[in-house]
Amino acid sequence: MRRSRHHRSRGPRESGTSAAPQPPTAKILQQGIDINTNIGEGYGPYRMEGEADILPYVTSANIACGAHAGDPVLMEAALEETRYYGLSLGAHIGYPDLAGFGRRELHLPPSELRASILYQLGALAGLARTLGFDISQVRPHGFLYRQISSDLRIAVTVARAIAEFDKWLVLVGPAGQNLLTAGERAGIRVAGEAWIDRMYDAQGHLLPHTHSRAVMKNPSDIIKQATNLVRNGTVQSNEGTQVKIDFQTIHLHPKMPQAKAVAEQVRMMIPHARALTSEPFSVQEEDNSGLLAYQE
Repeated sequence: MRRSRHHRSRGPRESGTSAAPQPPTAKILQQGIDINTNIGEGYGPYRMEGEADILPYVTSANIACGAHAGDPVLMEAALEETRYYGLSLGAHIGYPDLAGFGRRELHLPPSELRASILYQLGALAGLARTLGFDISQVRPHGFLYRQISSDLRIAVTVARAIAEFDKWLVLVGPAGQNLLTAGERAGIRVAGEAWIDRMYDAQGHLLPHTHSRAVMKNPSDIIKQATNLVRNGTVQSNEGTQVKIDFQTIHLHPKMPQAKAVAEQVRMMIPHARALTSEPFSVQEEDNSGLLAYQE
């Protein structure tokens, strides 16, 4: 696919940045590493404890958009916190599954998944506009997140829906070939993500939540994995082998053991952490046919 750079003014959000134009590839290439977290993952009177504790140590926050979690009031509160800490704004999208927190296996037709993603992005973008800033990245949640690494069809559907909404957005997802391929096919940037409190298998995939060792419970083990990622770009798999993770952002989960202390140490490891940046591409006319609907 031949592409040419397409420039567009982004307004106040780009003030102070001097990133050089990126080469034509789906992969994010930049100095520094983004540190992201999820916020607003409650509903009505229910709240996710600990979200605010780690906001001082991250560079971007992904706000739940009302599908797997979140509601208009929570979204507005999360937007205020994002603005207060000067963080880059992400949309945390998922399957419409409040009862299952987006972790149950749902299988929607591509047209329904596309519509749900556009609905969620529109909701957060509308609220964010009242505060004068824009969404920068999109991070899927739960089962949808896992599907990106295992199902290329879903990965491309997600990427093309995001591109249809705004080609300046960065798709954050599990590091791997599916993410890169989806970004290439949709003409958007992607950022591979690494977890510091989740165990990987020998192929570099996260162990499912049903696995007994999926989530690390010892803070020292979490710090050890974070150190290994930052210094070497690798993790020790469940089988004991060292696995390369090609990542541009690290995820901090508010439910980690001693989350605030761990987040502080991770930020000290990455003193030059910075939010993700993106440059979209103009795609040739023949490549646009699949952006409005993905029917494969």
